[in-house]
Amino acid sequence: MDFALPVLAASAAILLLVVLDARRAHQLPALLPHTARPRGPAITVIIPARNEAANIARCLDGVLRQDYAPYEVIVVDDHSTDETPRILARYVEQHPDRLRAIRARPLPLGWVGKCNACYHGASQASNSLWLLFLDADTVPQPALLGALVAFAEQHQLDALSVLPFNELPTLAEQLVLPVFYQFALTAFPLQKNLRPESAPAETVLANGQCLLVRSTTYWAIDGHAAVKDKVLEDIELARALRRAGFRIGLATAFDVLRVRMYRSFHEIAQGLGKHANAGRRASGWRAFWAVMRMTLTTALPPLLLLISLAQFATSPAPIAAASAFSSLLAYGAHWVFWAWRYRTWYRLPMRRAWLAPLGWLLYLSIVLLSTTRAWLGRGVAWKGRVYSS
Repeated sequence: MDFALPVLAASAAILLLVVLDARRAHQLPALLPHTARPRGPAITVIIPARNEAANIARCLDGVLRQDYAPYEVIVVDDHSTDETPRILARYVEQHPDRLRAIRARPLPLGWVGKCNACYHGASQASNSLWLLFLDADTVPQPALLGALVAFAEQHQLDALSVLPFNELPTLAEQLVLPVFYQFALTAFPLQKNLRPESAPAETVLANGQCLLVRSTTYWAIDGHAAVKDKVLEDIELARALRRAGFRIGLATAFDVLRVRMYRSFHEIAQGLGKHANAGRRASGWRAFWAVMRMTLTTALPPLLLLISLAQFATSPAPIAAASAFSSLLAYGAHWVFWAWRYRTWYRLPMRRAWLAPLGWLLYLSIVLLSTTRAWLGRGVAWKGRVYSS
């Protein structure tokens, strides 16, 4: 069977889409440490924490060493069953003037745990101009608060979320998480997110790991109560803010914020399964398009190269030669993109690019299993709780 023409067409499409992906990634603005303000309006940092004994100390060490004033930190213990409360008590004793640890109110019917903890923490904040919602698995660098405020004020934003630098020490993390992050960026039109004054609400992308919101803006929509039942609360909250007319910004923060989301393949599968179910509803048809696009640009290039080379070896006609050359160009573009992504976004060796096709297939397997679970009515499991899917 002659695959030359289909391979030529697919290779051309891959080349175009990979170039567009690289261009999109370069358009994201960045928070820079040297732009950080040493003083500014008061900030209340709110950290929801449920069974975060492995992470909370690193997070608090970072957030309590900020080169910014004034600010306070409220950690909301969401009924943890591990060592989290005892770790918090030790830090409160050491930093009584800046840190408070409170216990989340009982989870109301119809609320997701994180939304409840964030809302309760915000209600306990002092008279701060800004609220910063920060996940317990993040590690803030000293310039974070100052850089966030400087960026938000420069761009006249009402809310700002950032993409942190992701620590990926294990092979499982290196396999799956980079393709997941690329999928999220593919499913949401970044160009529209870079225009906060005109971005349609349904296209807004936000990251709840680090979300800065003006307190008046937050309470104008009743905060997380507006999205109380949403597993993907960050995007839904940003959309609610945008529908209310507020300006939402997005940037990278590789130099001022780090995160390690998961520590085992089991956590990866559970966490990304949760995101898949909620994200499917949040992005609608764009999720389907993103799956098709990622499959074309990430999984197919090695396969097309093998097919075209095999055909050229058995039938070295000019069209077969053109097909082999085009598939080689497509694979080269694919490899260069992922080598650059692994090097610049994750500070890993460029040779890790070979992981991307396998990682994408593994991520699709996680999505399929999660979707099957949802169809069977088993809900979304996270942090010891099961939410309706």
